[in-house]
Amino acid sequence: MSFAMSLTRFFSVLALGFLACIGVAAVMEDLGVARQWIGYFFIFVTLGAYAVIGMMSRTSNLREYFVASRAVPAVYNGMATAADWMSAASFLGVAGTLYYSGFEALAFLVGWTGGFVLIALLIAPYMRKFDFFSIGDFLAARYSGGDNGKAVRLICIGVTVSISFVYVIAQIYAVGLITSRFAGVEFGIGVFFGLAGILLCSFLGGMRAVTWTEVAQYIVMIVAMAVTVAALFASAQKDRADWTSEGKLVSFPQYIQDQEKKLNADPAEIEVREMYRKEAYRYQLLIDGLPASWSEGYEARRKNLEMARYDGSTFKEIKRDEQILANFPPSPQAAKSYWTRKRQEMLEKVKVSVPHYGLPAAGEGETDLHGSINFLAVVFTLMCGTVALPHILMRFFTTPDAKTTRWSVVYALGFILVLYLAAPWLASLAKLVVYEHLVGLSYSDIPNWIAAWSRVIPGLATMQDVNHDGIVQFAEVTINPDVLVLVTPEIAGLPFFLSGLIAAGGLAAALSTADGLLLAIANSLAHDLYFRIYAPEATAQRRVTMSKIALLGAAMSAAWVTSLQPGNIVAVVGSAFALAGSALFVPLVVGIFWARASRRGAVWSMAVGFFSAVLILCLTNTSLMGYLHFDPLDLFGISAIGSSVITIPLSALAMVVMSLTDKNPGDSSEMVRVLRAPERPEAELLN
Repeated sequence: MSFAMSLTRFFSVLALGFLACIGVAAVMEDLGVARQWIGYFFIFVTLGAYAVIGMMSRTSNLREYFVASRAVPAVYNGMATAADWMSAASFLGVAGTLYYSGFEALAFLVGWTGGFVLIALLIAPYMRKFDFFSIGDFLAARYSGGDNGKAVRLICIGVTVSISFVYVIAQIYAVGLITSRFAGVEFGIGVFFGLAGILLCSFLGGMRAVTWTEVAQYIVMIVAMAVTVAALFASAQKDRADWTSEGKLVSFPQYIQDQEKKLNADPAEIEVREMYRKEAYRYQLLIDGLPASWSEGYEARRKNLEMARYDGSTFKEIKRDEQILANFPPSPQAAKSYWTRKRQEMLEKVKVSVPHYGLPAAGEGETDLHGSINFLAVVFTLMCGTVALPHILMRFFTTPDAKTTRWSVVYALGFILVLYLAAPWLASLAKLVVYEHLVGLSYSDIPNWIAAWSRVIPGLATMQDVNHDGIVQFAEVTINPDVLVLVTPEIAGLPFFLSGLIAAGGLAAALSTADGLLLAIANSLAHDLYFRIYAPEATAQRRVTMSKIALLGAAMSAAWVTSLQPGNIVAVVGSAFALAGSALFVPLVVGIFWARASRRGAVWSMAVGFFSAVLILCLTNTSLMGYLHFDPLDLFGISAIGSSVITIPLSALAMVVMSLTDKNPGDSSEMVRVLRAPERPEAELLN
């Protein structure tokens, strides 16, 4: 039996086994088993399956650990690439972002998908002509110069580790959310609980283990998404016969738009949004009145505490006043930052209370130029960032040849498409569920899932009676985009095993990407830094050991940072894409298609792109905006995630200027010749 056939048989059995587990969970709920045990069941069954695959794939062989023996068939490399790519931001965050932002969020789908087209055309088949182990190998060989590419390799190591570390934080954050909610533990404990699952997949077998666990994780993701969307749609359709005609859906989108129009005209909704607007204005007055407004506020709270201590107040009242004073910003600068952030939150509540699903518009018949510019900027950033992501590019060293690599990208696009087509449906169904099951609900009937998610991290899901009418308005419901997918089945009143199922899918998405990212960090440190620069005489066994040590250290560091709760998953992931595209896109693409590109050009290109991206991301950080008088990107009408439209041209300019003025560009003619050859008859250039 061929290797590919054996894989097909194994993963077919695994898929059937997972479907059987869904049936078992449904029976458990029907028999009255507690919800917490159903959550345990899905988490431990899936983590157990990944651990078994990881154990079966354990290896100390150098080529198996770093590049899975370069023997992964195109279809399975496509599935592994799709799972590696389909992070928590894609599986969980995209639907939530679509829910709140409508058309604007499609930039993520267009950018991420378009990036794979660029990979297939510009990068993957060319890089696979050489038997490299990392991006650092490719760039160092292409820009060897007078120091054999050491300077390029060192910068590439720093960039790879930085990008991957930022990206992996978002994945571990999602793992913490899921495990803490469905395993009933605190968020910090949930982070390290999920970390154990990540290490079980990658620590023992490296790329070999990660590849096969990612295939299994893609199966879990696609089944979870398909079953959940089908169940939500069936539940909605059951009570809405007017949506269908002769068995075909004809007016579901129109129904949602009609509901939005009703809500926009509802006096109670208008009242709530007006109260948010007034609250934003109040914060603006506080900001304008600094530093006197801070001094007055601090002094008033301090006096309240002093009076409580000396007028016979109860211990509970004193502790309350102490907490109020402790929560007040400690300085005028901190107050400006905090009040600016709160003002923006209020304005967002006004703006997205009922988002539109058409083009972003400033008025009737008038296109919002800034919205369109930002849409294109985000697409550009995500496309270029996809091309330059280290953990994705590593996957193209695992196939037997360049042709297989190209086909694996095609398969990956197809597998990603299946999940991305489901995201808009899930966002629309979530909006419908909120309209039908929350809006108009009495506050005395608030469901239990609100309290359950609030125990994970306060503020993930809240409802506040802003206008004190006792009825839930749409603008009073706040659901964090990161958990919208997870909470929608509970809002809809569907069986709890479906919530556990979609949680298993989200966990698979986060784990698969985290595995690839941690392996990219570990291999960059062990192979590029330790072996290529520090200890070129190191044995294969020592190199594998160093990779495992680096992987463990990176995982523990990322888990610690994640326990500090970094924030929105999509925003963190967007920052990683901006960094990747700014630093690596130009050196990779130009190195393939422009023979004159030199070592000095590559060094300056990576440095200028990376540090300009870091500067922009820091300056536009919400916590720092209070210290500035304006957003530096406002002039261009773009967000921080779209900042690569500025940084990538800067990187390209540095590459061109420094390459053309470099009097000693180095000799990379042989490598360029191989890159441009239709087939590669040459022997390996670098082992």
